[in-house]
Amino acid sequence: MFTLLLSGIALFSYIVLLATYGPQTKYQKGMLFAVTLPGHAMEHPETARIQAGFRRRFRNVSLGMALLFVPVLFLRHHMAFQAVYFFMWFPTFFIVMALPFRKAFRQTLALKREHDWFVGPRRVVMGDLRVARLKNRKSAPLWLFSFPFAMAGGTLLWTAREEKGLLAIAVGGLAVTALLFLISALMRRSKAKVYSENSEVNLSLNQARRRVLSFLWLAVAVVENIHFYLITLSALRENDGMTGFWTAVTLLFTAIPLAMVIYAYRKIRVLENDILAQEGKEIVTDDDEYWANGFTYHNPDDRSVFVPKRVGMGETVNTATLTGKILVWGVLGLTASVLVGVIFMLIRSELTSPELRFAADNRVEIDYPMYSYGFRAEDIRDIALVDELPTGIKINGEATDRHARGHFRLKELGKARLYVFKDRPPFIRIKLKDGYIFYNEEEPGRTQSLYDQLKERVASGMEN
Repeated sequence: MFTLLLSGIALFSYIVLLATYGPQTKYQKGMLFAVTLPGHAMEHPETARIQAGFRRRFRNVSLGMALLFVPVLFLRHHMAFQAVYFFMWFPTFFIVMALPFRKAFRQTLALKREHDWFVGPRRVVMGDLRVARLKNRKSAPLWLFSFPFAMAGGTLLWTAREEKGLLAIAVGGLAVTALLFLISALMRRSKAKVYSENSEVNLSLNQARRRVLSFLWLAVAVVENIHFYLITLSALRENDGMTGFWTAVTLLFTAIPLAMVIYAYRKIRVLENDILAQEGKEIVTDDDEYWANGFTYHNPDDRSVFVPKRVGMGETVNTATLTGKILVWGVLGLTASVLVGVIFMLIRSELTSPELRFAADNRVEIDYPMYSYGFRAEDIRDIALVDELPTGIKINGEATDRHARGHFRLKELGKARLYVFKDRPPFIRIKLKDGYIFYNEEEPGRTQSLYDQLKERVASGMEN
């Protein structure tokens, strides 16, 4: 199942990149490979050579990255190493797949400069002052975000009352709401786009764009809060018969925001095309020097944080602004930290095993980084050797196809600490006052020996 999930992510990512970079080989909206060109430039033989070179390189890197994905399939029996390899392959995939486009962009830009194919003034800054002053009108008021924030707060309070171990999920909903609020606020300062010589057209299109996007992020915040609530609800309402239902709901609420984004940007594009077709005075600005590789924007003279993308849909960040630098490097740093942490935990779970040992004062100690635990033998209320693990959910710990370690919530038993090799029964089940402990060794014979020793200590504790 995990291998199928990783394969699905890889295939979906390739389709997205193909849909993003594929159309760039065609001359549309006065641009080729995100470089503004006059129409007659397409008749130059060097232009056709650049297009053919891009297609060849894109095909080659696609095949190369597909071959590098194959080890993921062969590592399916070692989930930790499989995940580590995938986390290394995934960012490399995006970097390498962008290289053919970056090369084509630079070749096209060099050809443009060589032949002086400039569409307009070279350092045009979006300058319609009426658009700049009025561009934020008709956007969704920021106070409307009080509703998704209230939803996130309600989920947080409800989760704290029902199961504090699931608070991380509720906090995630609050964090996503805050992030969407920040995006919506920053986009109100995004760069105004000049569509036409007619300032009224510019004003109306920029207003319409910001209105659609402001309501988009508000709606996504509401949908995501419903999503996080349902995730929490599914974790609390354990029912094996409902697994398929909750999986379908999760996938649905993952797809809805993506569909909303696509719909919003298509709506903006249709509106732009309709109005400009009627007005008939479209302007293509020539500011290629601000697009370092065709898809990243860096303009120190522009205070806008977000600007419309030249490649793909949506907005990109102006990395010349302080806020843009914080956003880009903050996201990269956070992503790197999370990946390093996840990789560390996966490798540790593969290479380090819990150890149950007997200490002084009839104490039993289970040593494992972050999840060590100890108790007195006389505190054991019941002990048994079982061949199956109850179903449940992870609260705080590690769970792979081979291991389960940390805090879990098990069906019919409640809170439990697991230190088990899932595919190596039997399991020692220990009942304490505040929950259960499941433990086993990779070798069944060693598990049996520990079980016998624990029973002896429990018996001796009762006699004393």
